Amino acid sequence: MTDETIANFSISVKQLADPQNFSIQQLFHALETNPTSGILGDSNDLYRRRKSFGSNNNFSSSSSITQKSFHKLTLEAFKDTTIILLLCCAVLSLVIGIKSNGLQEGIFDVAIIFLPIFFVVNFSVTFRFFKARWISKKRMAHKNKVIRVLRHQQLQQIPTSELVVGDIVFLESGDEVPADGILIQGNSFKFDDGISNLPHERIHHVLFNRTKLVEGNCMCLVTAIGENTERIRLMKRVTCFQNDGHESKLHRSIDEMSSFLDKLCLSLSLIFLVVQVFRCLLWNKSWCCDKDRDPKGVKNTVEEIMNEATKYMRRKRGGNGTSKVNGLVAMLCILVFSLKDVLSLGIFIILLYSSKDFKKSHQIIVHKLPSCANGALFTTLCLSKTPEFVLNFTTLADLWIGFEKIKNMSAVSGGSKDIAEEVLNTLREGICMNIIGGGVDEDALLIWAEKVLVGNIEDLHGSCTIVNHENRNPCKGLCGVLLKRNKEDGEFLHVHWKGEPKLVLSMCSHYFDINGTMQTLDEGKRELFNGKIATDGIHGFGFAYKRVIRREEERENYPVDIEEYGTIIAKDGLSFLGIVVIKNSYSTELRRTIEVCRKSGIEIKLIVDDDLNTARLMALNSGILRVEEDLQGSIIEATEFRRCPKEAQISMCHKIKVMANSSPADKLLLVHCLRKWGGHVAATGTSIRDLPSLKEADVGIFVGENCADLAKDDADITVVDSNLGKIPTILILGRYICTNLEKFIQLQLVLNISAFTSNFVLLIYNPTSDQDQQLTTIQLLWINLIIEIFGALFLAIITSAIKPHESEVDQIVLNYSKPATNYGTGEPIVIENMLRNIAVQSMLQATLLLMLAMKGKSIFRIDEASLSTMIFNIYVLCQVFLLIISAIEITKTRISKENIIRRRKWLFMASCVIIGIMFALQVILVQIMSKIDHWKKLGIKQWSFCIGTAALSLPIHCAAKMISSTMQSFLILFKNVFMCLLVKIMYRNL
Repeated sequence: MTDETIANFSISVKQLADPQNFSIQQLFHALETNPTSGILGDSNDLYRRRKSFGSNNNFSSSSSITQKSFHKLTLEAFKDTTIILLLCCAVLSLVIGIKSNGLQEGIFDVAIIFLPIFFVVNFSVTFRFFKARWISKKRMAHKNKVIRVLRHQQLQQIPTSELVVGDIVFLESGDEVPADGILIQGNSFKFDDGISNLPHERIHHVLFNRTKLVEGNCMCLVTAIGENTERIRLMKRVTCFQNDGHESKLHRSIDEMSSFLDKLCLSLSLIFLVVQVFRCLLWNKSWCCDKDRDPKGVKNTVEEIMNEATKYMRRKRGGNGTSKVNGLVAMLCILVFSLKDVLSLGIFIILLYSSKDFKKSHQIIVHKLPSCANGALFTTLCLSKTPEFVLNFTTLADLWIGFEKIKNMSAVSGGSKDIAEEVLNTLREGICMNIIGGGVDEDALLIWAEKVLVGNIEDLHGSCTIVNHENRNPCKGLCGVLLKRNKEDGEFLHVHWKGEPKLVLSMCSHYFDINGTMQTLDEGKRELFNGKIATDGIHGFGFAYKRVIRREEERENYPVDIEEYGTIIAKDGLSFLGIVVIKNSYSTELRRTIEVCRKSGIEIKLIVDDDLNTARLMALNSGILRVEEDLQGSIIEATEFRRCPKEAQISMCHKIKVMANSSPADKLLLVHCLRKWGGHVAATGTSIRDLPSLKEADVGIFVGENCADLAKDDADITVVDSNLGKIPTILILGRYICTNLEKFIQLQLVLNISAFTSNFVLLIYNPTSDQDQQLTTIQLLWINLIIEIFGALFLAIITSAIKPHESEVDQIVLNYSKPATNYGTGEPIVIENMLRNIAVQSMLQATLLLMLAMKGKSIFRIDEASLSTMIFNIYVLCQVFLLIISAIEITKTRISKENIIRRRKWLFMASCVIIGIMFALQVILVQIMSKIDHWKKLGIKQWSFCIGTAALSLPIHCAAKMISSTMQSFLILFKNVFMCLLVKIMYRNL
């Protein structure tokens, strides 16, 4: 069969993208199928359908990993600046090795260096390459999954990949929907798509690819497959967006700092090696030619190279790099390659501990560990239509007819027999025709009347003609309208008044009861009405009505001419219809959550599929939009935003507060534009259709337990109990974690800068000395392991101990400032306070180590082996005291007074345990190394000297902080005085 002979279907792929525009019978006819026999199913029919609507081969984003061969990826990895510096170090080591040990030994030593570099570079590529292949195999297994379809009146089992548009698919409990489709019929079915929980005015129940049938069984009509399904189309756009760069701002900031430190350390290592080359070739040739010992620094340099190579591997691994497997790999790399300056393992421990605490204490599941900290950084929050945001129109207002309050408002919308139809019709007319506009309550009243009283404003305006309108008391909302109904040929005129209940009641002589009977409103009943209004605190709209007869025989009853009378709105003798009390149907908790987020500086956007008026009411009632913010551009139709050029979309996106009539594609576009504009964006979602926008956002928060497997892949965080009130919790806990990370990074920088500085200064100070390095690589490995594991765990426990209770979160969020570090903005991650602490502590430790190295023997009157052991112990204990300082600063964050005593006890216990373990491990290490190496055991007096010397970190840190604060205050005072003098001088000159 040729393409020219194929008969086209009467419906296109583009039209099937929105099947709600067609009835089920129209879809059956257009797709040439039916629920009793299915499609024809022969080879020609299947060919036609695949040619017209595509095949069910799921789209998979082709990344550079799958496009390029393995050796090309390896060559690209070797072009990195860090690797080039590593290779330079290897070349210099080759020179030293050949000079000291001969050509054969030197080449062998350098080969040992090249192998780790090659291994760690290719480990990253290998990991990603085989992970991509594993994902591809998983997709293939999904394609080959067998499903049941109806073809040519027979039930057949076919692979998912052979599914075509028009197939009737039978699903049972536990099955996944293999493509997009329309539910035809089902038995006690329940899906986990999250859409079924939200009310929609829809013709069909639309099913989407990868939705799971949790209960029951059903039949569905396939309307889109393969790349034409909504999820794959949106994920394809996400992939295009992410090609522009979608790395986490937290990742990028830490990576930039780590990369800078890598290059700095490697550059200094090059200088270090150059000094050794000159030392070997020029200054001390006998040292180089000594065959009985390994040349100084060569082994250390090899270990340094492996250190940097391992760091490079961990930084380039891609993804979030913080899964349990990656953390184990990082730990093994430390043990095997003697890591010197590691950030990832400690950060992994902090984030992993925090994620476990999130789940245990707050029912928040963290799928991607960096999101624990990223939750503190978002500046914009895009909210979708969660169950908490759904407007229940029956609870939007209370209705009083006569003296009775209508308790069952749902019966009103269904045409209740308990309420006279004539009263409801008259009330509907009085609401929809007597519009003054401009207020939130007015809009809510109209929406309530349209949804609950089932009134169409356009139809009413078409059936009536307004004769006169009077706005008598705008402050009280008192306004009247005189109208005629077109079908009555002007025989009657109808008067409607609306306003505060007491004012409207004063114009009435009668009232309608719930049965539609007109009752006399005497003074006793009037006082009863007013008393009930005052007692119940009713603040709403009162409605009154009067019918005016215009027949000729009634002319004598009116003292004015009929034409003149026809333009006057009666103000007395009216009949009271009832009272409508507008309420805010949103919970206090939801409004409080939004208020807290707004006060903490977060811009909130509401993206819903409701019409413009309903979306505006949702935003005003929830607090997302304030009355003074209800300006042009703050509320927008999705179609209007979609039609704008890309540059205009990015420039206007931050001004949008509400986007109405939006689809998942519109939400994805807005999130992308907000990220392009420069914001750190968080997005919430409750259904499978929201997942692409959550994947695009910096922080994707899935609310609820639906489609858990997909949410695990696409979202960053899941709030299990479907409570948006957990967003401030995510925000404040993220800020605590960011503070924790800042302290840990500061600790790591001090540790490694002081060690490198002391070793480098000693080498430059006395390059011809035969003395080994002050701190050996095994010692640096040990302290890095201690701080990475126990230090990070200690800071994580401290942060968990001082976290606020849920009742305190709102107040803490308002008082707890944002992270001072500007992650991902291009500014330095090490801010002024961190720089001061790093400089002071590094200078202290480096000076201390240098003094001990030069004068330690005479000060302590000990031999060189004991001095070396004491220097190492002092260096380790300095890091322990610095850890204590960091913990103290973390505890200075705001915590509630009633829990401070209990928390301080917990902090003291945790501190004693962790610090005790670290100290005990240090003692054990010294004892072991004294047996297997040339370390010396230390006595109680020498240990006391170590502790006392290291304890100098505490007073010096406090003094530096006090001096810094005093200097800062002095500079501010000096600036103010200078500005005052400058103003006075300018004033005198004038």
